Amino acid sequence: MAARYIDIKNSLKQAILNNEYRVGDKIPSERELALHYDVTRVTLQKAMHVLEQEGFIERIHGKGMYVTKVIEDNVYLLNNGTSDSILGFSREFKNQVKVSSKLITLNKIAAGEYIAAQLDIHADADIHYIRRIRLVDNVPVLIEDSYIPCAVIASIPEAVLQKASLYEYIENKTGRKIKFYNSVIEAALFDETLSALLNIETGSPMLKVSGVTKLEDGKAFNYSISFNRADMFKIKNSWVGK
Repeated sequence: MAARYIDIKNSLKQAILNNEYRVGDKIPSERELALHYDVTRVTLQKAMHVLEQEGFIERIHGKGMYVTKVIEDNVYLLNNGTSDSILGFSREFKNQVKVSSKLITLNKIAAGEYIAAQLDIHADADIHYIRRIRLVDNVPVLIEDSYIPCAVIASIPEAVLQKASLYEYIENKTGRKIKFYNSVIEAALFDETLSALLNIETGSPMLKVSGVTKLEDGKAFNYSISFNRADMFKIKNSWVGK
């Protein structure tokens, strides 16, 4: 059974998709919505936070919450800078959809000069090279390559890579929280190898995201590249002036 705040989020999202609230409309206050759904303000705020993450509403300080855009169903906001977006794909989307993984590769290799530079390690240092297909509601949506120093985490069980959150596992094993993530997003096209893994046409549009994730002590523990279906993901950037 879904958490109550997820039910509320889905109810409001459906109201927006049904044009009960249109783009630019101000929606009822948190106090009014909490009374309507008979929940606490804390529960209602969690629902609104997720709705804002998904790009359906925005908060304007001193004015309230407004519908920003009706995003197509089954399109997800990628790398949107929220607190969950640095914690890995599984945890970022866990309250929105069913996330699963298919492990393609798990090898220990030498880092090489390029990967070593990203992770600030020696070129001959051992790393885990991982390639996974990530699925949303059983639909393959992206391919993720991860390069993780063996000095940070000695071993990674296959079961974690297929059925659990890799980042949660790393936090538990190292006893350190994940705090920092820097990334670059590029437009590209799927080649024959990658498109075959996702069962899509070669040449389909891609959002390629590469970045380094660090633990709370500043130690880089993952250089990752994700090859995302551009028909399944969009990017939202927000800026607030002074």
